[in-house]
Amino acid sequence: MEQKGTHSIVIIGAGPAGCSCAISLLNAGLSDVYIIDNAKGGKFHIGESIPPDMNFLLKQLGVYESFLEEGHEPCYGSCSYWGSPLRGYNDSMLSPHGHGWHLDRSKYNQFLVDESLKKGAKIIKEATYLGSQKTATGYQIQYQKKRATQKTLHADFVVDATGSRGVFATDRGSYKIQGTPLMCVGLRFKNKGNREVSKLTHLESVEHGWWYAARIPGEYLLVTFYTTAGVVKELGLHDLQNWVYLLADAPNTRDLLSQMEPVENKVRGFNAVSFCLNTMVGEDWLAIGDTATTYDPITSQGITKATTQGARAAEIIAYYLQGSKEALDQYQKEVKAQYEYYLTSRSYFYNLEKRWKDSPFWKTMQAKEVLENVQ
Repeated sequence: MEQKGTHSIVIIGAGPAGCSCAISLLNAGLSDVYIIDNAKGGKFHIGESIPPDMNFLLKQLGVYESFLEEGHEPCYGSCSYWGSPLRGYNDSMLSPHGHGWHLDRSKYNQFLVDESLKKGAKIIKEATYLGSQKTATGYQIQYQKKRATQKTLHADFVVDATGSRGVFATDRGSYKIQGTPLMCVGLRFKNKGNREVSKLTHLESVEHGWWYAARIPGEYLLVTFYTTAGVVKELGLHDLQNWVYLLADAPNTRDLLSQMEPVENKVRGFNAVSFCLNTMVGEDWLAIGDTATTYDPITSQGITKATTQGARAAEIIAYYLQGSKEALDQYQKEVKAQYEYYLTSRSYFYNLEKRWKDSPFWKTMQAKEVLENVQ
């Protein structure tokens, strides 16, 4: 939606959701867009692959040609051992959008920040959000850069893109309706043989959870195991020896690593939470991406969801600033409907697996989950 104006919009968070929103706002003619970016260089990111649909979304943002210059590696689909010991494929051969990509996430995140800057966003780097006060015309946002004095920025409208922390939404009284959480424990491997590292993502279900592997730049492979916190504790999976021992029960993942060696000497652990905010909009603000909802990694929608919500939020904000007060309610209905669809999709994926009926993990993940108290 094309709009000219001088409304001051502050986006807290500079990940894919926040930057997609900023770029879309600037493309629509809203010129006074700020991003509060507290990202720290060198952080390890676990999400590494994006599907072919992202090519279309990047074209919509007007950054696709620049993205190609970044040199990310192609991803031609996925292979899986799920519900059966037989291998299945979901490749991109027939996709109208071409192939997907294995991302260098740190590089990709910085690319989006750079593109936002090129489009005209005002980026406040290494800044931490401290709090906010509602005013008659928006919000006063307090932030601080390292040890500098506290500063204040006026916002006619605020976008919370701070991920699962949801710092602004929490300040406004929103809370999480929790879904079934997972934990991820993983390790990077480096190629030491003559076999090329696969350009397909890889999944394999086992009794206690499921394995995921994806190529990352430099002939590396990220290998992760997803399960519940209870299984991680019971099997001691933060211990490298126990993690490797469990790998023996996944013959196809183990074979994938036959000519590779670990890069680190300890496994990394991450929470893979699933939730929906009870409310993701309010007077002169909304939440996007992993602030509004987070999905189970089995659905492979993280970056795609962040990008589509960021772009859609920009449209909603433009309507809202033109006087359409019902626009925010419409956005909330859309995001919650997407979360309901996600719950249905996740249930479908987990219930495809019938081999371990007595496994606590599969019993937990196959139980029906309903989003309650969403209105």
